[in-house]
Amino acid sequence: MATPQLRPKSKVFVSRDSVSESAALRLLSAERPEEIFPILLEEIVKLGFSRAMILEVDFETGEVKPTASLNCDNSFLTKFRTSLWASENPIVSALQNPNPAILHPDNGSSPWYAYPMIYRSSSRCWEAERERRQDCLAIQNARITRKMQFEDQVCAACGMQAYATLVLAQVHKNTSEAHLEQLRALAARANGYLSRLFKVEHYYNRMRDMEVTIARLQAVMQSMADPVILTDSQHRVITQNKAAERFFRVPEGVSEGGKRAVELNNLLFSAALSSMVVSASGASRDLTLVDVMEGEEVLFEAVSAPTFSKETVRTGMVTVMRDVTDLRRADEEVRANLEKLRTAEEIVSQDRDRLNLVIENVGDPIIVADNSAKIVLLDPMAKDLFGSVETSKDPQVVKNQAKLDAYLNSFTFSFSDKENRTLYLHNPTSRTDTEYAARSGKIYDARGQVAYTVTVLRDFSAWKKLEQLQLERRMLEMEKFAATGRLAGTIAHEINNPLEAMKNAIHLLAGKLDPQLNPIFEVLRTENDRVTRIVRQMLGLYRYTAPLGNFDLNSVVEDTLALFARPLEKSGVQINKTLGKLPPIKGSADQFRQLLSNLVVNAKDSMKAGGKLLIETSEIRALDGLHSSLRLVVADTGSGIPGELQKSMFEPFISTKSEKGTGLGLWIVKGIVENHGGRIRVRSTVGRGTVFKLTFPIVRQVPIAPLK
Repeated sequence: MATPQLRPKSKVFVSRDSVSESAALRLLSAERPEEIFPILLEEIVKLGFSRAMILEVDFETGEVKPTASLNCDNSFLTKFRTSLWASENPIVSALQNPNPAILHPDNGSSPWYAYPMIYRSSSRCWEAERERRQDCLAIQNARITRKMQFEDQVCAACGMQAYATLVLAQVHKNTSEAHLEQLRALAARANGYLSRLFKVEHYYNRMRDMEVTIARLQAVMQSMADPVILTDSQHRVITQNKAAERFFRVPEGVSEGGKRAVELNNLLFSAALSSMVVSASGASRDLTLVDVMEGEEVLFEAVSAPTFSKETVRTGMVTVMRDVTDLRRADEEVRANLEKLRTAEEIVSQDRDRLNLVIENVGDPIIVADNSAKIVLLDPMAKDLFGSVETSKDPQVVKNQAKLDAYLNSFTFSFSDKENRTLYLHNPTSRTDTEYAARSGKIYDARGQVAYTVTVLRDFSAWKKLEQLQLERRMLEMEKFAATGRLAGTIAHEINNPLEAMKNAIHLLAGKLDPQLNPIFEVLRTENDRVTRIVRQMLGLYRYTAPLGNFDLNSVVEDTLALFARPLEKSGVQINKTLGKLPPIKGSADQFRQLLSNLVVNAKDSMKAGGKLLIETSEIRALDGLHSSLRLVVADTGSGIPGELQKSMFEPFISTKSEKGTGLGLWIVKGIVENHGGRIRVRSTVGRGTVFKLTFPIVRQVPIAPLK
């Protein structure tokens, strides 16, 4: 790495003039480290040394062995093989000593001049230079002054494992110091070239290893179906596989819209990477891209991991994008189905609780059994009959269980879907034998097999008591009607004679009174006739046979209100009447007066503290123009009719007035409405009042034009 920093010139250990030009050129021409040693040995022999050899340290096996020699036979070279851990051997000592030395072998041969050659240089390696480190092995070996440790011959900057060799040249008595100086210069020059070539080969091997690794990684990337993108620190794409090129590279022949889609994909991808780096919220993020070829949106989960240098500086990002479109849809469907299941489970739970509540409060014993006629559920009343912890040893309960088991087995394995049978069981509560009506049904599963059977037991004794009470009530009503008939006969017999006398007296007074008293006389005569007709009707127990005629309903309303005007005024009742234009209605005016009288009296009695009485008449015409109906509404703001009496208020002897009423008013009203073919509807609220709506059908007469 170039730097403007000034450095002192490296110290020259040996004089370059002491090495011949031919030897230097030969060493410089070597292209590989293994070519240095043969040239070095030849030049050593040229200097006048008879024998020369190279001893090399094998760091993997820990052995020191000759690798190159000149003028040495194999048997002679074997004597120089040794172990790196034999520290007492002079060869090992010479290897560990950074300075040249004279060796005296133990075999008694001539001495050898030993020059240790290790990886050393006056300049740092490229990694140490780039990172400005001082722990480069080449610099440390160049400055070494102590005993060398072979385990430390690994560069901390580049990780290269260095070499260690020993150059041996056999010396004689006539070997001068000048020859040794030339040998040292030659070995130093060879070691410099060897260090440079060794480092070059190391970088070459690393480059080849990196190329192999890169090729393998590219093969792995290309074989992946998911898009893989490698970006630098500025989020620029360094490399990507084919799956990623489909989204981030413009294919040939694509339209302008496709190019814009690719630009948009690159923009979205860069924005997602920037967001992940800035926020540091997580290593994954959802990203929606456009498939340029298909023109569809694809949802990806971008999983990114940063890449760092040795000094933990982020150099880029590796991003793998997984297509989660189908997975997300499946996840949404699963979530939706899970929510539906939760809702269904809640509904089922509510239904189960509701069913349990119904079963507990149904009022009849319920037994649920499985397809093998074994009981799986008993409601509280059934537990009383067929046993619990306290009554399981009761012999009567054991008999009930035996009868129930026989019945369940017979029904479960039969071909009928439903069955009704009578069971005589002992009731522990009343301590009596009771007749039960067993009604059973089957529940089938999806395969059509019997899953459960449900049996409901109904106490016949209660039904019999109810029927007996209903019969007694009917007999009582019949006795009431009989008594009413006898009473009506007595009234007709006892009152008929005084009424006849009153009728004769009224007839005799006709035309003999002051004209001013004629209105009063007319009312007296009319009411006497009406009482006579009422008596003849025997309180409604005999059919009215008088001829019917047309009358004005509004006139009947006016007459009735005039008759009850004073009692209503005393009770504080305000009358509001709305009388519409009505056609004549065919029927009995006397019966309508009786109907209105009963309704007005009931309204007055319900408004003890005063109130409002509304009477309204109107005509409702049909679309055909021939048929119509008259509506009579009588409403009050009184106390209202209780809900439990609204269903039976038209029955005889039903009254809310205690001893003051006979309970026959509404019964008579209903009879009069039915005699005239009408309908009656009631709406009442306790504390707010009652509304009676009476509707009577009529047929309008259409005038017929005379024939011309």
